[in-house]
Amino acid sequence: MTDTGSRTGPWTGSAWLEHTVLAAVPLAREVAGSEVRAGLDAGLDADLMTDGFVMELVSAALVARVQAGDLAAREAMVALGALLEAGPPVVGEDIVSAYLIHVPSPGQPGGEIADGLGPRVRAALDQDRDHRNEPAVAAFLDRLLQAVPALRPLADAERYGYHDEVLAHPFLGDVAERAVSLLTGGASLEIDDDWTDEERAEALRLFTSAAADPVAEVRAVLDFFEAELGSAPEVDDLVATAFVEMLPDDDEPGAEILELIGPRLRAELRQTR
Repeated sequence: MTDTGSRTGPWTGSAWLEHTVLAAVPLAREVAGSEVRAGLDAGLDADLMTDGFVMELVSAALVARVQAGDLAAREAMVALGALLEAGPPVVGEDIVSAYLIHVPSPGQPGGEIADGLGPRVRAALDQDRDHRNEPAVAAFLDRLLQAVPALRPLADAERYGYHDEVLAHPFLGDVAERAVSLLTGGASLEIDDDWTDEERAEALRLFTSAAADPVAEVRAVLDFFEAELGSAPEVDDLVATAFVEMLPDDDEPGAEILELIGPRLRAELRQTR
């Protein structure tokens, strides 16, 4: 990536981002400065303010404006996409990915941004959104949701891409967080002070609600995973890396879940600790 001049913005990435990209799109530059300052004021480490991080902040903020009907924000997103069309070595894949992560898919509110992308950036979007789980993983997730229907809202929150597939690793991480939260009555749930009321309500809905018998739900989840281990290598790897690794340590809130796991899960746990 080419560095151009010196940085004047509050981030730690290259001057290229500031002087070549953001300078060409004034609204994006304004949003970048505002978002970075807000992050720093909230206590984020300045070293996090890399090109990719700043681009993701800009993309998220502009797309939110686009979906609220802001035409200037839509023009800014399209202009950024055109600048990123240059591709490597001028524009790294991390920058393109950071820009695309919040771009709505065609047909969704704000999807006109994708329709205006050049061929290089649009190909990167299509490659990312054309997500399919491996057949064994897809079948495993279907069985899990049939066995524990209360997990469906979590699964729906992790759907992604053109095929509306559940992102398996984030979903199982959420399942672990919900299980621990149910056992602790929500005490283990980490809610940031700067979350909005809507964000707090959504977290409580996903991780603490709809469980008539919390312990029974947790046991159902653990029994399901215990029975599924050994069914397929892809499933074993998913359960080990996305669920077992997310379980609390002995001295952390929710550690009582460790007393409920079966021998197969316990063996996986020993390998990760």
